[in-house]
Amino acid sequence: MKTLFIHSALMTISLILIAFIFSSCIKKELFDPSLQQEQFDLKSNANGATYNIRVGLPSGFDPASKKYATLYVLDGENDFEFVSNRCNEISSSMGVTNVVVVSIGYGKNRSIDYTPTKVSSVTGGGPDFFNFIETQLITKMQNDYHVDTTRSGRVIIGHSYGGLFGTYALLAHNHVFGNYLLLSPSLWYDHKVCLKMEKESESINKNQKQIIYMAIGGAEEADLMLNPFNEFYNVIQSNYINSKLSKNIEPNKSHMGSKNPNITKSLNYYFQNRL
Repeated sequence: MKTLFIHSALMTISLILIAFIFSSCIKKELFDPSLQQEQFDLKSNANGATYNIRVGLPSGFDPASKKYATLYVLDGENDFEFVSNRCNEISSSMGVTNVVVVSIGYGKNRSIDYTPTKVSSVTGGGPDFFNFIETQLITKMQNDYHVDTTRSGRVIIGHSYGGLFGTYALLAHNHVFGNYLLLSPSLWYDHKVCLKMEKESESINKNQKQIIYMAIGGAEEADLMLNPFNEFYNVIQSNYINSKLSKNIEPNKSHMGSKNPNITKSLNYYFQNRL
């Protein structure tokens, strides 16, 4: 029975990876030409990797007159354009200030950077990657772009392993980000290690004011994806009384098919409810 479960889990993971590779071959959305884009490379002191950073600036960007929130996008190579364009559209339709969108490119393998614990030679670099974001990237954004320096002025969005990393940020480094958009998070990882982390950190994090938006595809595999997702959501709903919390299960959508709809819905929720 155990062998059959392991085989099933491995098959599901393989399908997720195939879907991810296939999606990267699809023609990407073009960056809105009305927005300004800048980029730079930044080498991590923690793991030695160099990350390409792209910055999407709102129309009329003027840091002297206001402090802009920042939205940090994991899997930036794939999702920067889509996230930037939706932020512009949604903020414009609501008549609210847009955010500075910060795309983080790949440095180490994403399976290294986005996983919080080590279970193989290509996992477990999450703590070093977070150190890079907190001590170098956020600092550079504050110094060079004069963005909002408060916790409530920072958002992190991630899908799949990126959603896992966002969950790790919520639990282990809650002082850094005040807004978490967690899409199809891989909460099965390392025997649901994030659920164990939640128990250890709950007394510290449960009274924080924050936005937590969780979303997933309704057609994703139940045991591997949906059940841990619902388990984690129920824990947050029961105990994190000061959080603005919502979830979406996109009907009949797969792991990759639900990504863009859930990006859009999570951004709508953020702009409607941000602190």
